[in-house]
Amino acid sequence: MEKINSKQKFQKMWEAHATGTMLGELVVAFNISHNSKLKEKIGVIEKNIIFFYKKGLGTQFFYKIEEMKEAAEFGFKRFTNKKKVDEYIQDSKKAIEKTDKSYEKFLDASWKSGSVQDLLKIFKKLLLVLEKPYSLYYACQPQYFAKIENYLIEKLEKKFDANATNKIYSILTLPEKLDSLVIEELEWLKIVRKVKEISPNEKRFSKQNLSENIISEINKHSDQYVYLGDVEAENPWNFDHYIKLLNKQLSIDVSKKIKDIESKKAKLKRKKLRILGKYDIDDEAQIICDNIAKIGINRLALRFAWTKAMFMYIKVLREIAKRNFHPLLNSNTILEFKINELEDIILNNKVIPKEEIKRRKQSFLYYSRDYINDFGDDVNFYSGEQAIKKKQELIPEEKVDVKEFDGSIACKGKIVGKVFLFTWLEENLTKKMDKMQKGDILVAGQTRPFLMLAIRKAGGIITDEGGITSHAAIVSRELNIPCIIGTKIATKVLKDGDLVEVDANKGVIKIIEK
Repeated sequence: MEKINSKQKFQKMWEAHATGTMLGELVVAFNISHNSKLKEKIGVIEKNIIFFYKKGLGTQFFYKIEEMKEAAEFGFKRFTNKKKVDEYIQDSKKAIEKTDKSYEKFLDASWKSGSVQDLLKIFKKLLLVLEKPYSLYYACQPQYFAKIENYLIEKLEKKFDANATNKIYSILTLPEKLDSLVIEELEWLKIVRKVKEISPNEKRFSKQNLSENIISEINKHSDQYVYLGDVEAENPWNFDHYIKLLNKQLSIDVSKKIKDIESKKAKLKRKKLRILGKYDIDDEAQIICDNIAKIGINRLALRFAWTKAMFMYIKVLREIAKRNFHPLLNSNTILEFKINELEDIILNNKVIPKEEIKRRKQSFLYYSRDYINDFGDDVNFYSGEQAIKKKQELIPEEKVDVKEFDGSIACKGKIVGKVFLFTWLEENLTKKMDKMQKGDILVAGQTRPFLMLAIRKAGGIITDEGGITSHAAIVSRELNIPCIIGTKIATKVLKDGDLVEVDANKGVIKIIEK
């Protein structure tokens, strides 16, 4: 297999759609945590990071490779320790509960009645709501589990053959509790079942032929989950989204699907007991597997929490933009202001030049090197052509031309299929998901909750990023879809329609036909 040689000092860890200068600032600041006491408690290692946006490319986030190695050592000490894992999960629960309470209060929309100055205060309060779940989420990024994963697999392989190791690893690291995504699906399917019971002969539903009670239930469900599509893909899980989903699900056996989900915990528990009864697995391996399972489900819950917080403050920013407070502060420009600049324009009528806004819309780059202060004020910032040149200087582009490459195994299996590539440049990801065929190979930088419609169609999954607790790893094992994660280059090498073999038994992807 051809290997990729690289002298890069930084490694791309994830990418997303266009986020705007302000969101880029927040990602940099909150990933490390501007609160030093919180940073120490949460245990985020990285101090050197790059966040880059370019029009027509989206946004990319890079870590320093040497610090990722340090994170692997830190994560090993922390997440193999049951007491430390329990403390981390308790901190996570508190952060999630705080975010949930803020979100419930936010839904009544009374905050909209305030002045622009009031909205600015609300925005800054919401940043503090965001800080803890976001930082805790990043404290269990893939690099923190790299050593744990290798250690566990090597430990099992010394005692068991490859098939037994895979069974033990795949089953014992799955959480017994239903994760946040499955809970959402279950709640929604119960609404679908109710609709089918009320109108069993209806071929298609819309607002016109649904009862007021059902409309109210759909709206309530949407309120609880609308942020999942809105923040990360600008395709909100709103009323229209769920009506469309309802009509797609009319032909399925909803009651059976609900029963399958509700029995999931008991089935998994039985599988785990069989594994433990069949194989002599030592206490250390069992504890590590259990810790990974807990962290995996906790990570998804943290994602829901920080996505809620982002949804709230973006709503507040959009409301500020509507107020016509200043000609330069509108829906097209507000996300290009940094936090201190937003305060300056609202409180002091001080604005940044129009030309600078144009430059930021073209490209921007944040580079923190060895330190970070409140909200990233001391992080190096570049815009326009300067940002593009700086990115090239820090991370030169590498040409990748291979017929075969590898990654980490998330869920074993082997399948041949056509590539269906998701990038964060798609204007309408929902529309693209509709075009995906059953059995296609889903390829993405990383999977996220809003891609679940596509994931359930996928014959296989390949990602650039991800680790043992990543979304792709968890859902692929739950759905038993062959999955290879952490390839680093899949989205560069593969194109829509490529015929590939996904050998998730060996962790290898072969390009059969371009």
